[in-house]
Amino acid sequence: MKGHRWSSAKTIFARILLLAMLAWAIGPIASVAAAAEPTHADEAALQAGALVSHLDAGDSDAAAQDLAAIKKWWAKDKNDVKQQSLDLALEIDGQIAALSLAMVSGKLDEASSQAGNLRFSVTNLRDGAFADNDGNSRMTLSTYILKLREAGDLAKHQQWDEAGLSVKQLQQQWLSVEGDVVSQSQRVYNDTERDLVMLDGYLSNPDQRELAAPIIDRLVEGLAPLADAQYSWWDAALIPIREGMEGLLVVGALLMYAKRAGSKPAKRWVVGGSVTGLLASICAGFAVVLLLSSSAFGHNNLLINGWTGVCASVMLLYVSYWLHRHSDTKRFNRLLAERSTRALSGGHMFSLALLSFFSIVREGLETVIFLIGMASKMSATELVAGIAAGFLVLAVAAAVIAKAGSRLPIRPFFLGSSVIVFYLCFKFMGSGIHSLQMAGVLPSTVNEALPDFTTLSLYPSWYSTLPQLVFLACGCTAVVWSLLRSKRRSAVQLS
Repeated sequence: MKGHRWSSAKTIFARILLLAMLAWAIGPIASVAAAAEPTHADEAALQAGALVSHLDAGDSDAAAQDLAAIKKWWAKDKNDVKQQSLDLALEIDGQIAALSLAMVSGKLDEASSQAGNLRFSVTNLRDGAFADNDGNSRMTLSTYILKLREAGDLAKHQQWDEAGLSVKQLQQQWLSVEGDVVSQSQRVYNDTERDLVMLDGYLSNPDQRELAAPIIDRLVEGLAPLADAQYSWWDAALIPIREGMEGLLVVGALLMYAKRAGSKPAKRWVVGGSVTGLLASICAGFAVVLLLSSSAFGHNNLLINGWTGVCASVMLLYVSYWLHRHSDTKRFNRLLAERSTRALSGGHMFSLALLSFFSIVREGLETVIFLIGMASKMSATELVAGIAAGFLVLAVAAAVIAKAGSRLPIRPFFLGSSVIVFYLCFKFMGSGIHSLQMAGVLPSTVNEALPDFTTLSLYPSWYSTLPQLVFLACGCTAVVWSLLRSKRRSAVQLS
């Protein structure tokens, strides 16, 4: 018993040490002062917009003149951009080269696509929505709110195409400021992500465009009180606590399942999947700080969160069904006596590891992005203290869950676990689909008749609501089928 406790203590210490190393890597970002922006970014952004318009209209001669002007600007300001962000400079350099090649080859469709990418990069340069050479994001929440107001003005003046483009850029630039919001208000963070998708859907539908301006006003009203906030170690602690609790519930249920089944290999697979997910998140954090820009990682993070959320949701649906099905004490004891070796071997245990990995990675990557966003607003000491405090709280919560679960009778434990796991399954599916909409993989359609409750990841879109309804139908069917079978079994015993 003492050896087990010592092993658990070493595991917790190792996790805190790894996170402290990540904090040490991103902490020095706070000490770097922002450099001045290049002088002609405004004009370059306008020129890139004209280039896109001329290519879309098929006017290759005017597009060639636009590209020549952009090249002239780039030759003048390229070194200034490199001194601020080498990643962004290389990005723009590559886009100009690819655009030039496409136009020389007469591939106007490819040129139009490259011009759109170039316009987005130059707009990010103008707005400061990029990470500098030390990993520090230049875009502030105040600037983001200003850009929202500009989009609102475009919508109120019925400049729908410009407003739609501005909102798509704001969806991408959200990655630069979301850490500022989630550390202060989870509700505002959830509402903002929902409204950004709704805005894109409204502006894409001619029949709903008039609804866009009030949504922008609501966004500004929610974000404005958070713009000038200061951060402390407790804000850093809240990030892993908020993001880690759901993953902890999944891993806790899997560990209790393995413990009840008396399978030590299954427990090792769950722990192994969790540790692998944690290490993957920490490695991603180092990669962002040392190799990538946070905005580039953030877009991929939306894709990762989306697909892992969907995959984990499907797997959790099966786990919830399994827990409910074996909540009968006699059935579970019979399972242990007859099939425990076969039921917890091979692919089944690999599934446990994969599910725990998905659960940790999904929350871990969010934690990395949020902490990197906060790193420039507090000292490295406060950041390390906050991360350590947050994971200490999670460790205590894990111990409480483990102790409470081991003392509960089988039926209440399995029934309670099945409800919790199904809730997470329902929520992961909604948030996963929503992340894919934010990343542009799925259309941002909006249906006003659908429920809107971000706490449960209910969004007014059939893309997220329909699979949730299917899951709900599957859950209700499983419960009804279980009740009918129990009644039938009782009737047979009485007869």
